[in-house]
Amino acid sequence: MNVLLLGINGRYSHTNLALRYLRNEVRAEGHAARIVEFDISTRRQDILEAITLDGPDVVLISVYVWNSLLVRTLLPDIRALLPECRLILGGPEVSYSAAEWLASHPEIDLIVVGHAEEALRQVASAGFGCQTAVIAVPNRPFQDVPFPYLEEDFAVLAHRYVYYESSRGCPCSCSYCVSGRDDQTLDFRSVETAIEELQRIIAQESRWREPPIIKLVDRTFNARPDRAREIWRYLIATDTRATFHFEIHPAFLTEADMRVLETAPPGRFQFEIGVQSVHGPTLAAIGRPRRWQRFGPAIERLIKLGTIAVHLDLIVGLPHEDLQTMARSIDAIMALKPTRFDLGFLKSLPGTAIRAQAELNGQIAMHHPPYQVMANRWLSVADFARLRRIEQFIDGVWNACHLETEIDALARRYGGYFAALDALQRYAVRSGYNPATRRCHKVKAFLDAAR
Repeated sequence: MNVLLLGINGRYSHTNLALRYLRNEVRAEGHAARIVEFDISTRRQDILEAITLDGPDVVLISVYVWNSLLVRTLLPDIRALLPECRLILGGPEVSYSAAEWLASHPEIDLIVVGHAEEALRQVASAGFGCQTAVIAVPNRPFQDVPFPYLEEDFAVLAHRYVYYESSRGCPCSCSYCVSGRDDQTLDFRSVETAIEELQRIIAQESRWREPPIIKLVDRTFNARPDRAREIWRYLIATDTRATFHFEIHPAFLTEADMRVLETAPPGRFQFEIGVQSVHGPTLAAIGRPRRWQRFGPAIERLIKLGTIAVHLDLIVGLPHEDLQTMARSIDAIMALKPTRFDLGFLKSLPGTAIRAQAELNGQIAMHHPPYQVMANRWLSVADFARLRRIEQFIDGVWNACHLETEIDALARRYGGYFAALDALQRYAVRSGYNPATRRCHKVKAFLDAAR
């Protein structure tokens, strides 16, 4: 059978790693399979034409929060254009609300729940016929899932992120994240396998004009510190132009890790750290009962190495976090001077504990993707709007333009970073300035006027 795997990514620089695993499973059962990828800015007509002209017998669609609404609009048109085609959906956006998708979209023939390699292998083996509308099959150990990339993939990866995962699941139980669910247990590739597969990716560097960014999508890469150190040592010693991006938790950092990381050449590693809050009751309420006083110094030490780009994240809208405690969180993060600071906003995702606790928390969220929380017991709609403007200034002043001297001067004047950013957003409202501006000469001129 002719199988088309459709990925609709958040932006052009992204690729869909999951589809590459699944393509390999389909081909292993003797079917023709190819991946077609777009981004969410692509015209629907272009997507529909590409699918239809391929003439598939089966279309597999990977559904996430960022493409969910677009997929919903495509389904009736795909069914009209390809009435005999089997439509199969998978991904986190349908895994935890399969009944609703099937009720709303009779075009769907099958939804595959969870990690889908073993399930899809069984479906493909049966010729894509299935007696049920939902299939959930325990997956084989991650170590036994084949390397996702084929030779044909590497040419596509020029100018895009190269995604790789060495583990699945997460040791944390964060209530806002589907990886925090009880059914998302840790599952590792061996160190030897991970190193061999990373070497296969690094060997392709000569095909790419620009040094690649290889993003490891492990939810907590350093969940096993000794394992993380072995991989870091290998990447430090390897002759490569690549930058490797990891999501880590500072609570798992050890003195031995620091000694290894001190030897990393500049630009070799990027670390993304989800701090989320420095407020103790908030961390406990979301399943991250780690005290800021314990892991804040570890983050500071990483930043002071000066060779690793450190990206820190906070989330607006978590339980027990009001404006006052949010201000303390922002002040604490900016005082560390991270390479990048992202102030995100809580999403009430299907399948998460935070969604189940909505009534308890007085949480009002968008009914449709991205499910962003708009108000709760601790923050009003006006508070969220105020913090969104502050987020735009963080992105423009700190992340895009790196105006550290200017923002430090404002912080001294107003008594803290949050107070300074709040003064900027209030001045922007009065003056009609667009806080989303990222052109550095305009941002600097605004800061000078605000002082």
